[in-house]
Amino acid sequence: MAFDSKFIDYGVIKVEGDKVKLYSTSSNHIYISVGKSVTNAVWSGDTLNVYLSDGKVRRYSSPSSYTTV
Repeated sequence: MAFDSKFIDYGVIKVEGDKVKLYSTSSNHIYISVGKSVTNAVWSGDTLNVYLSDGKVRRYSSPSSYTTV
């Protein structure tokens, strides 16, 4: 299941240690538990790029599906 467009359209992401918090409104959000230390996360179209502290990048196509670059 791909990301709901309301998360992509709102565009706000907050990194919290090994989790990424995606907002769809100012008071509604979901967490993606990455399991490794995250340094940055940015939208690239409908894909979420999550940068890990070990230098790897995970490309999330949905909250539960990713590939490592």
